[in-house]
Amino acid sequence: MSSAAVSSSLPRGLQLAGRGLQLALASAEVRRAYARLAVVLVVLAVALTVALGGLLWWMVPVDGDMSWTTWLGRWALRVGGGLLALVAAPMLAYFVVSIGFPFLADGVFMAGVRAVDPALATRLERSSELGFVAATIGSIRRALYFLGVTVVLFGLTLVPFVGPLLGPPLQLWYAARTFSWELLDPYFERIGSDYTHQQTVVRAHRATLAGFGLPWVAVMALPFVGPLLFGLAQAAVAAVVADELEADAAH
Repeated sequence: MSSAAVSSSLPRGLQLAGRGLQLALASAEVRRAYARLAVVLVVLAVALTVALGGLLWWMVPVDGDMSWTTWLGRWALRVGGGLLALVAAPMLAYFVVSIGFPFLADGVFMAGVRAVDPALATRLERSSELGFVAATIGSIRRALYFLGVTVVLFGLTLVPFVGPLLGPPLQLWYAARTFSWELLDPYFERIGSDYTHQQTVVRAHRATLAGFGLPWVAVMALPFVGPLLFGLAQAAVAAVVADELEADAAH
C-alpha cells in the first residue's frame, strides 16, 4: 500500500467524517443494524465512567483543612481527570464490545459499506480471512496499548496546574486515532490484515484517521448520549475505507 497515493490530512479526515455520517443517516439498514450495538455500548460506557471517576475522586481527596492553593489544585485534578474518564470510558467500552461481540460491529460496518459503495460491499461480503483468534489478539493489543497511554496521560494530569491543561487534549488526539483504528477492525479482519500490517496502514493515514475520529470521540464523551452514536460512527467509517484506504490500495 502506497502512503503517497492518497494524501493523509486532518481536514480530509473531518470531511470523511461528515460524508460518512450523511450516508449512514440516510440508510434505513444502518439505523436498524446499530440499535443492538448502541444498547450494549451505553451500558458499558456509563459503568466505566462511574468506575474511573470514582477511583479518581478516591485518589484525590478534598477536605477543609488544606490551603486554598492545595484545594484549588486538587479540584483541578478532579476536573481534568474526570474529563479523561469521559473520553476514555466510551473507547474502552468499544474495545470490550469488539472483543466480546464482534458480530455487532461487523453488521453495522457492512451496512455502512453498502450505503457508501455497494460494489465494495459485494467484494468484502465473505467470511473473515484473518480468523477469530488473530482478530481478538489484535483488539486486545490495541486495548492494552490505549489503556497504557491513558494511564500515562492520567499521570500527566496529576502534575499541578500544567497537567490538567495538557492531559485532556493529548488524550483526545490519541483517542481519536485509536478510535478510528478500532472502527476499521471489521474491514481489516475481512481482508486478512494482521496487527503489524494494520500498524503500517494506520501510520500512513494517521492524520486522516485522527481527523475522522476527533469529532466522534468528542461526541462519544457526552455522558449517556455519546455511546448511543457509536453505531453511526461504525457505519460512517465506511467512507474512510472506500475513499481513503481502498483508493490508496488501487494505486
